[in-house]
Amino acid sequence: MKLENNKVNSRKLYSIGYCRNIDKYILECCVPGSAYYNMYYEISEEEFNRYEEDSSELDKLVDYIRRKNYISDRFLFSDLVRDNSNEQMELMRKAK
Repeated sequence: MKLENNKVNSRKLYSIGYCRNIDKYILECCVPGSAYYNMYYEISEEEFNRYEEDSSELDKLVDYIRRKNYISDRFLFSDLVRDNSNEQMELMRKAK
């Protein structure tokens, strides 16, 4: 997925940016393991803009979201198909 104004935190394995195709600010979290894949969550424009001033707030949000995984209310879709509903699969197609 192409995110505009992409900002990467390689220490915490996430990036943030704006996805024009679905008009949302996105948090893209890498899930390491035997096969790496990404999970995508919605963040606000304010959270995106605050990253430059204080990334620690977003780091805390990432930790919280990772514990919730795909049951988070911010979850949009995952590269791992089994995590997605039909609606999430459609949103993923639009985003990519």
